[in-house]
Amino acid sequence: MKTQSTTTDCRCKACGALLAKLDRDSLTIRRGDMQIVVTGDSTVSVTCYRDRCRTLNVLASRRPTTPSPVSALPRATAA
Repeated sequence: MKTQSTTTDCRCKACGALLAKLDRDSLTIRRGDMQIVVTGDSTVSVTCYRDRCRTLNVLASRRPTTPSPVSALPRATAA
């Protein structure tokens, strides 16, 4: 049985290099023996590690939530 992955790859917007993985609770960045885990509502700026690229990428540690629809309030009438 194949399970569906709950992580999303965060790739460099210029060259496509893998910069981080985003899951339900955190953003994880790994390079060699170093690992960084960002939790909570944070924005992280990451410069691509590839020498020929070095593009600045902005990553969010939480996936944006879809706003739930709100019903309109009834209009008040002037008396």
